Amino acid sequence: MRLIDLSHTIENGMPVYPGDSGLKLVQTRIYSSDNYNNHSIETEMHVGTHLDGPMHMLDVNKYLCDFELENFCGKGCIIRSHNENLIKLKESHLDIVNGAEIVLLHTGMDKFYGLKEYYSKHPILDMSFCEMLVRNKIKILGIDMPSPDRFPFDVHKYLLSHGVLILENLTNLEKINDEDSFEVMAFPLKIKTDSCMVRAIARIL
Repeated sequence: MRLIDLSHTIENGMPVYPGDSGLKLVQTRIYSSDNYNNHSIETEMHVGTHLDGPMHMLDVNKYLCDFELENFCGKGCIIRSHNENLIKLKESHLDIVNGAEIVLLHTGMDKFYGLKEYYSKHPILDMSFCEMLVRNKIKILGIDMPSPDRFPFDVHKYLLSHGVLILENLTNLEKINDEDSFEVMAFPLKIKTDSCMVRAIARIL
């Protein structure tokens, strides 16, 4: 068994989606003066590697903590889609996704994490690709970019309305080999929010 960390580090001043509030992570107690250490965090939920739930883009009242744990883990597969501005359905995708519960989309955009082009030049998903995911009844779509679409966020709304959670800002997907059999785990806190940061990992079997 081998574990691959697919998550970005949560730290003070980390990159956030344009228009969102920045994350503030500070040490509030120091051992040398207080005899213990403590930290405080102030953040929105859509920072770093995080999971979008349906409440994020739909008029529903289902928090992430209302989902069963089984929704956050499952058999994974990986699709490579480098240098594609619009990611459309290909015949080869059908065999890759067949039987998978969590689909990881590797575009290589994570190398631009924290730079302007990470947010302005990332690919978007064609609806044909999204419809294929829904037909295959996957649980989660994971991507190494900040969003699968742009305003008015039709892809978000379509996937979330059909029960597909969206795992954004992944990294290290190149460490998963095409021939690997693996599981993905991306557990959020048990928290009453629309979305939440996660520690996403791939467990190579």
